[in-house]
Amino acid sequence: MFRPFFSTVLVAALSVSGLAQESGRRVDGKDLPEQVRAYLSRLEGFGFSGAALVAKDGRVLVETAHGLADRKSKTPVRADTIFDIGSVTKQFTAAAILLLESDGKLRVTDPLAKYLKGVPADKAGITIHHLLTHTSGLAMGFGGDYEKVSREAVVSRAMASELQSPPGQRHAYSNAGYSLLAAVVEVASGQSFETFLRERLFRPAGMSTSGYFFTGRDEGRLARGYEGGEDWGIGAEKAAATGGDFWNLLGNGGVHSTVGDMYKWMDALQKGKVLSKEAREKFFRPHVLVSADYRKSGSPLYYAYGWYVWKRPGKTLIFHLGGNGVFNAAVRYHLDERAVVIYASNTSEFHDPSYPVPAIERMLAGEAVPLPPVVLALTGQQMAEHAGRYGAASGAVLSVEANGPFLKVQGEGQEAFSFVTNGRWQKDAALEALNVRTAEVVENSRTRKYEAVLKEYGLETTLERLAEFEASFWKKRHERHGGYVRTRVLGTLPSRGRAFVGTTIVAIDFERGPAYREYLWTPGGKIGDLGPLSSAPSARYFPESAVCFVRFEPAEAVVSSRICLDKDDRRGKVATVVQGERRVELRKL
Repeated sequence: MFRPFFSTVLVAALSVSGLAQESGRRVDGKDLPEQVRAYLSRLEGFGFSGAALVAKDGRVLVETAHGLADRKSKTPVRADTIFDIGSVTKQFTAAAILLLESDGKLRVTDPLAKYLKGVPADKAGITIHHLLTHTSGLAMGFGGDYEKVSREAVVSRAMASELQSPPGQRHAYSNAGYSLLAAVVEVASGQSFETFLRERLFRPAGMSTSGYFFTGRDEGRLARGYEGGEDWGIGAEKAAATGGDFWNLLGNGGVHSTVGDMYKWMDALQKGKVLSKEAREKFFRPHVLVSADYRKSGSPLYYAYGWYVWKRPGKTLIFHLGGNGVFNAAVRYHLDERAVVIYASNTSEFHDPSYPVPAIERMLAGEAVPLPPVVLALTGQQMAEHAGRYGAASGAVLSVEANGPFLKVQGEGQEAFSFVTNGRWQKDAALEALNVRTAEVVENSRTRKYEAVLKEYGLETTLERLAEFEASFWKKRHERHGGYVRTRVLGTLPSRGRAFVGTTIVAIDFERGPAYREYLWTPGGKIGDLGPLSSAPSARYFPESAVCFVRFEPAEAVVSSRICLDKDDRRGKVATVVQGERRVELRKL
């Protein structure tokens, strides 16, 4: 599906900076296919697998596929490989609603209660338009994607839920709202949602390999997803296992397609094959403001019906992203340039903001984009020789672990934590102060000084509720991990969002291993608990040589940093962090 907007919307243009790399060159229409293919081919060394398509003025300039769709069988990704496209699904749901409006079977101004049963008084004001624009006030969702749950049950959950805001008051991304729209489609059309999409959208657009369910030869073209290197499986198979009752996902995500089929969809929209001129205008119209200053660009971002619309002087970008943490997709329509960029991948590492899409768009614009470094293949023994903990003079520590083709690096202490999370080894007194305060909050919680914890909290709660929650946290961790050993504040990551200024990650060591907890900091200087984490943040460094490892940022097309793990000297093994002209030396502990 799709995470809330503030953490997932893709940066459309990023500057080239960082260490010196292989130089790029200006490209034109003839050079673009070669440049895009070369860029994505180099990314395969960093674990990339996926497909991309670029078109301009109604002509496909490049359609390319890379990596493996199935690692066990060594099946390569092809142009016709089928990917889960996540929340890109929402535009199909919105188009279905507009088709039904053209048929005279509904109006977007209709209240939800006209089509669904059991709508309570607090939700009587929700209209179809509110659901389409994420202004219904409904929460993000009410269950797991592949939970077996009926349409009626999901509607009941939504109706029984507490609204986050009054209908129409503000934009707040809601997957649940789009599931309700799928329910409206079924009620208004008298068909299943899947059938309606196939007959009224996919078939007229010429999309022969798109939908929720697949049989025959199409099954063999479905990409398997990989999360942290592990086989996650195939979404369409998980959906089929529910017998079609996966209503937490229907309508808001889960459609599978190829990059070629998605281009057919974009082409059909532009040529009026699926929606009338009036419906298309409503489809792409910027209905509600999402951000007045999107990405500090000075230009506003809006939400249309199943699309984001970024309005800049002389330029309009219409786009949507999709992802469930494993599969990732993007469809981006540059209106004024008449250009389309479509992307899909099946590995968790290449999600927003790690999409290579911004680099591809810079190539499309004729910019010189450096190619990723060449990655070497080292033996397991060669990789394992570099594992260990390396400490800096400041006390910050990098933990290095061999993980297949790359080194997994984690940081403890603000300098090392910043290096792992954003590629920059740097001091920050303000963030270090938040680390100290977080350690105090954790210790007060552990020693049951709940009044002191409450004074720091920015979330509305009572002393009794806070005490119950914190006591439960420690009880469960003791039962699972044994006795308490120590608390390590790993560091604080600054936030780009306005809702909070940063998040602090804490490792709490117990006798049988660590537990991780994440806290947020509000602009008012108050702390809030974001809950447990399964692991600490880490970064992947790939071998350029037997001793030097590189971290590459595919969206920015830059090498952000290197780690060179030199041979032992008299004082032990040395690790050197390299950032441009700066070098920081650490020694193996």
